[in-house]
Amino acid sequence: MAKSKQYNKKPGIKDVVKVVSSLIQEVQIAQERINELYGVIDMYIEFKKDDKKFKNHLDKKVKGLKEYDNSTNESVDGQNTEGNKEDAGIRAEGIRT
Repeated sequence: MAKSKQYNKKPGIKDVVKVVSSLIQEVQIAQERINELYGVIDMYIEFKKDDKKFKNHLDKKVKGLKEYDNSTNESVDGQNTEGNKEDAGIRAEGIRT
């Protein structure tokens, strides 16, 4: 059996640039759509005249998330995650050993 003369060539710099610029363009389009959705949500809240109620709801959620984050930061797995403040020159500060 003869070997195929076709082999997988590495992509050239032009091919890489083309793919990366295409990805950048897609990300920009996604960002624009997300911004449009934020605008629609803002208009809906304004339309329903529930902005104060919605703000209170968000404040409660943010407060709950902050409390949750604080509780998980204190003890992730029952160990102190603050790190050893008396580290020797060998160990980096904040790494559990």
